[in-house]
Amino acid sequence: MVSNVILDILKKNSDELKIDSSNFFAQNIPQQYVDVENTVVLVSEIHDIFTNRASDISTAKDQMIEIQIFYRGDTDDENTQNKINQILEKQYFYQIDSYPDIDPVTGAFSRTMKYEHTEEI
Repeated sequence: MVSNVILDILKKNSDELKIDSSNFFAQNIPQQYVDVENTVVLVSEIHDIFTNRASDISTAKDQMIEIQIFYRGDTDDENTQNKINQILEKQYFYQIDSYPDIDPVTGAFSRTMKYEHTEEI
């Protein structure tokens, strides 16, 4: 799964992101990490499909992922988002959407970012 590949890349850059590498997850966050004091990152696969059909043959593969950052503590949201964007662009994943959210119960800030990568096959 492409989400696991991106997860590994982000974990390798956890020092640069200033987020503990044990707080990165793919597809779901274990219950014990839901209410922690530290920033948590979730990488989810949106799709991984064959595209660009020509003469009944696909000529490309389109991959889309979503990264959700649940900010806690003193994590610098602007710096974190910029660094993630730089890391993923080096892997040819380009941001197509980004939006913030505030949990109405806890007041915690989060950011959802979507990235897309298309490769010729």
